[in-house]
Amino acid sequence: MPARGDIDAICLAPVLPIIWVSEYEPASGTFRYRLAGEEVNEIWGMSVAGHLLSDFVAPDRFEVTNGAFLKVLDEEAALVASGPIYRCTDRIAMGERLVLPLSSDGKTANGLVGATERDTMVDFDTISMSQQKATYIPIDDLERDAADRAAGG
Repeated sequence: MPARGDIDAICLAPVLPIIWVSEYEPASGTFRYRLAGEEVNEIWGMSVAGHLLSDFVAPDRFEVTNGAFLKVLDEEAALVASGPIYRCTDRIAMGERLVLPLSSDGKTANGLVGATERDTMVDFDTISMSQQKATYIPIDDLERDAADRAAGG
């Protein structure tokens, strides 16, 4: 399980504007954002660092988004989403998102690190968030695939 200390901001410099880090707060049942890149903050129109997910995600999208993020923790899986990825007021951002579980101790998933690349904004009437394609990949499968590739397989 990747730990927060495993993240090297220097290696991630080219993608820092689209990166975000959050930790799960059991008392609130959701995630508190600890870090968010400039492009993430731009889409929400504010700095989301220090805020709960429920503070800035539209109420009608909160349960779905929070549930997807909880699944990443509970199943120790990567989430890859494409299509409509953000719903802000009357606009939807199209793009891709990668969400990975993160731990404070290197063992137990209790946070997330994500990268969200948005391409275009479209009108709300043009597309629905339900058209998002989401795939969950167990972290163990990713590790096994990486080991196979490293071994020449």
